[in-house]
Amino acid sequence: MPATVSWVLLFGYQWGFFFAYHGHQRTVFHYYSGVLGDGLLLPAVNVLGFMVLSQMAQLIPWRRAPLYAMLGVATATAAFLVQARLELVNWSMPTPFHWSDVGQFHFFVMSAEVTYLYLVFATAINHWKALTHDSVAWRSFAAGWIGVALFAASLAADYIR
Repeated sequence: MPATVSWVLLFGYQWGFFFAYHGHQRTVFHYYSGVLGDGLLLPAVNVLGFMVLSQMAQLIPWRRAPLYAMLGVATATAAFLVQARLELVNWSMPTPFHWSDVGQFHFFVMSAEVTYLYLVFATAINHWKALTHDSVAWRSFAAGWIGVALFAASLAADYIR
């Protein structure tokens, strides 16, 4: 279930926008980070994060969730502002500082994704000893970081091209 929800929110919605898109900008299917990242890597990272949280359910810092939500919005805002400032235009931002419908939706999805990852990260870091003593949580956390690194590499490959 986490994989399906994650895939629909990170990648599936972009299919819907793709079929309705009539512009001239490159779409999600032109980007490694779109296809591999949003379509495969981040859903896998989210499942691994879900496994960490499942194993450490009693230790999740829910009272800090509003803080992680604010950090998620701040991180997404920073990413979108950097994209605009560097004039990295695509179908989500056809001109700097102007986001299309898919770009606006992506902002909210990205905010939620980053919020979720902050929650997983905080749970793991704040309870490091418990994490390292639970082999499922530990392996999931380590594999999740590999997924995040691969996503970062796919994003870098997009902007190098």
